[in-house]
Amino acid sequence: MAGQREEPTSRCCFSVICFFTLCVGVAVGIVIGMYVLCDDDGGDASQPPTVQANTDPFKDDILQNILSGVNKTKIEENLRWLSELPHIAGRDRNKVLGSRIHKYWRDIGLDEVQTREYDVLLSYPDTENPNIVSLINKAGNTIYASPKTEKILTPEENKTGVVPPFLAFAKAGIAEGDLVYVNYGRVEDYVTLSNNSINVTNKVVLARYGRIFRGDIVSIATLHGASGVIVYSDPQDYAPDNTTLPYPHSWWLPPSGTQRGTIDVGDGDPLTPGYPATATAYRIQESAVVPPLPSIPAHAIDAEVAEKILSYLAGPPAPPEWRGFLNVTYNLGPSFRDGVHVRLNVSTRNKQSKISDVVGVIQGAVEPDRYVILGNHRDAWVFGAIDPSSGTAVMLEIARALKQAINTTSWRPSRSIILCSWDAEEYGLIGSTEFVEEYVKTLTTRAVAYLNVDIAVVGQYSVTIGGSPLLYRTALSATQKVKSPNSEFQTLYEEWVTREEAHDKAGRGLGRPIYGNLGSGSDFANMRGLAGVPILDMGYIYDVTKWDLGSYPLYHSEYETFYAVKNFVDGNFTYHRALGQLWLALALELTESVILPFNLSDYAETLTRLQAQLVADKGDILDRHLPGYEANLTQVVDEFTEAAASFMADVANTKTSNPLVVRKLNDQLLQLERAFLDPHGLPGRSNYRHILFAPSSKDSYSGASFPGLIDLLIDIKDSDTNQWENVKQHFSVILFTIQSATSTLRDVIHFM
Repeated sequence: MAGQREEPTSRCCFSVICFFTLCVGVAVGIVIGMYVLCDDDGGDASQPPTVQANTDPFKDDILQNILSGVNKTKIEENLRWLSELPHIAGRDRNKVLGSRIHKYWRDIGLDEVQTREYDVLLSYPDTENPNIVSLINKAGNTIYASPKTEKILTPEENKTGVVPPFLAFAKAGIAEGDLVYVNYGRVEDYVTLSNNSINVTNKVVLARYGRIFRGDIVSIATLHGASGVIVYSDPQDYAPDNTTLPYPHSWWLPPSGTQRGTIDVGDGDPLTPGYPATATAYRIQESAVVPPLPSIPAHAIDAEVAEKILSYLAGPPAPPEWRGFLNVTYNLGPSFRDGVHVRLNVSTRNKQSKISDVVGVIQGAVEPDRYVILGNHRDAWVFGAIDPSSGTAVMLEIARALKQAINTTSWRPSRSIILCSWDAEEYGLIGSTEFVEEYVKTLTTRAVAYLNVDIAVVGQYSVTIGGSPLLYRTALSATQKVKSPNSEFQTLYEEWVTREEAHDKAGRGLGRPIYGNLGSGSDFANMRGLAGVPILDMGYIYDVTKWDLGSYPLYHSEYETFYAVKNFVDGNFTYHRALGQLWLALALELTESVILPFNLSDYAETLTRLQAQLVADKGDILDRHLPGYEANLTQVVDEFTEAAASFMADVANTKTSNPLVVRKLNDQLLQLERAFLDPHGLPGRSNYRHILFAPSSKDSYSGASFPGLIDLLIDIKDSDTNQWENVKQHFSVILFTIQSATSTLRDVIHFM
């Protein structure tokens, strides 16, 4: 039987009813979708939705619950396996550690874990023919030769895979002849030598570690015509406490300790400048690298070898301030007694090698496209129990603590947290640089901040923090939320402001802690310099008021072992735990604050200080060649200061119930650090793009303000017409860049 025929009118009515029902359903769905994210008390239906996970300040009880989950015993366990064997970049053990970290993050349940490989240029000594420094007599016979390896002082060092002392990227070859002692090898040290009519051209130089980056020691020596460089660790800089026996009885560097390290002054893979070292990357020739790879032989020796060399060195006595603690007369050279001369034989070779970054992600619940990035490198010259494994051990534990909180509560971070285990940092920040180069577009648009810990704990005196002005208030806030492991203080902030108080030029305390400008020397450099991401670096340090050290004593030596950490640095791992809690507190403040906790007035104050410093240091010569420069700089700084104050007032008056307004403000806050990047880079240093902050060209460890301008003004003379034109051009870039940054703070419509 055929079915009853439906009338057209009935079909039309039914369609209208269905369409109306669908519209109502969609509207109800939208409303529900809006209000499930709203406060329980409801809200104004005429306004955009309130974002519940981000409307209130992060509740202190939730924060303290997460911080309490950081377990010092687990940090100790992590450090033990991380530092058990040598793990230099590009070798099997470091690859094993990368795989183990990848598996660990997978096992604890991070939302995503990826390993990114790069094919980069590294450098290794010839273990069959190690680098040697020799003393040769008149007959051409060797009367002394440096040892090929460091002495084994405890069972901890008696492991296979220990790479003998070397300086990465040193040119292979022999440098032979006279020698000049050049103190720390700084520019001012060569001025002193010149004033004493001592020339280092075609001579080997002997420098001590302690004041500038070793790569700059070699590059400065090369500029002065030296044929080779030998560096050593003087007891004055690495074992000044003569009342205490050195390692293995204390943390002081023993006479046989040698500091390894890179002497490449560039960042990232030398052969793929500006681009990631992927399989399809174009690679330039080593001879075309800019800045150039080292062009002379260089080697690191221990204090015993240096003492032997100096015992034969003749020439005038070194100035009193150049004399260290070796039991020998410090002469300048260049000649030796008894017709002796020095021979430096370097066998180090460069080699293409695979490295890998391991990246773990905890996805944000509200703004997964906003990233708070935590990073630490994994590779070490030998065991690396302090540098970098103290930081790695802490990072692994805070990842576990975060996942524990997510698994046992209803909480999840509002913004995404990304954890990064970088590779090949020791060779020149290679792993992190390649990553930034590959993902620079993503990082520039989405990264909130980068929080770096290279060395978590090297002492128990105080936490030390430095970074972008935007993160200063975040650091102040976070340190107030973490209990100090030092019984004298309640919080890390109290400890920090007491023991690291900033002072003015007259020595008066300013009532605030030192928050330093960062140069290079760790993986934060290109996050800021290439991607414009606000950066912060932190760690626990030794008493710098008591010991004026070049670095912690066992730095980059074979003796930087778990034994050393356990017995002389942090036996109970309470300081490691506190540093981990601080790292977490900083990250969570950045993930949970509705409006990003960036105080732009701190940036304005920093600009004012940079201007005052420039005027004090270079004002006289700038007045002669750039008349009116100070007025022009004052004008743009004042405009920035006014715009920053107005923006912060708008933030204070913003109702955070409107997520679109919040997002707009946060986008402007994210843009600010990026606004100080110049796509052309600094003069002669295109890989550094931040106009305000970059490492000094004479010491990569130190930061320089208005770095491009300072570089151009070094040793400039009134008659250097072409150089003054470069100064004028770059100064105009500085003015323009500050004006551009100011425009990003104005109303999004009326920005002109």
